[in-house]
Amino acid sequence: MRHAGRRFIGCLLAIAAACVAAPQARSQPAGFPAQPLRIIVPFAPGGAPDIVARLLAEHAAPQLGQPVTVENRTGAGGNIGMQAGARAAPDGHTILMCTLGCTTNAFLMQNLGWDPGKDIRPVMMGGIVPNVLVVGEHVPARNVAEFLALARAQPGRLTMASSGTGSASHLAGEMFKAMADVRIEHVPYRGSTVALPDIIAGRVDSMIVSLPEALGSIQGGRLRALGVSSRARSPALPEVPTIEQAGVPGYGAVAWSALVVPAATPDAVVARLNAVFNAALAAPPVRARFAELSIQPVGGAPEELNRFMAAETEAWGRLIRERGITAN
Repeated sequence: MRHAGRRFIGCLLAIAAACVAAPQARSQPAGFPAQPLRIIVPFAPGGAPDIVARLLAEHAAPQLGQPVTVENRTGAGGNIGMQAGARAAPDGHTILMCTLGCTTNAFLMQNLGWDPGKDIRPVMMGGIVPNVLVVGEHVPARNVAEFLALARAQPGRLTMASSGTGSASHLAGEMFKAMADVRIEHVPYRGSTVALPDIIAGRVDSMIVSLPEALGSIQGGRLRALGVSSRARSPALPEVPTIEQAGVPGYGAVAWSALVVPAATPDAVVARLNAVFNAALAAPPVRARFAELSIQPVGGAPEELNRFMAAETEAWGRLIRERGITAN
């Protein structure tokens, strides 16, 4: 499990390093876009995928000459929205914001309703963000070591929320529990925007959640950050150690948001979308907002995203099988 955590972060950093310059479209598809575009985000508003989608949509629209809206379609660990995106007309006007579920749901659900290996094709990696282990003020732990001591003193007593069974936050939590060898009760929610208020209110103890989703509550003193999941400390929370530094050697699990389209979308349309969204990602206001939220912009070519998603599928699939996790 330790090597899997290192491999996730190493793969992400390699992609980010390779994507310094935005690729240019090889051709301009005639008649595209012919109507407004939409980005389906398979989770509730306010989360990291939603933030990334809305920023990119705003700055891509002028280049496309059409409005780009964001549609939040929640449920089933993101699978409802993912299925809708995969089954949309393959004309480039519907884009899916893929997250970890695009590479894990096939291992979690018996009747997925779509095939991640056949029904979508990559456009561009949007951004990656560290997760952060947070607890409510009612939890008497000031760091990861104290949190683990509490968990070991009373196995199963502490609770850990997630954005839903099989979600990125759930799997990051399962990796944490497996590598730290502790038993903490999982409490699934329908999105982090529902879970975090319950932690603040003291109804649930903890959560491993993407940093942008919790940052405001951390800075406002409503949540306590114990550790970040990236290999290095986050500039947004420089005083908070990494989870690895704080007591779980080898731990690493980050969130990511990537743009994909239905598999039959023409090559020229994919190339156009890739060029436009890379340009949007490079816009100074987008970069500035990403920096504020500790989102690392990535961008790059579809082929790079394809390799990354294949690696995620293999590594997280192994964890899911080892932990016996199902979403049905």
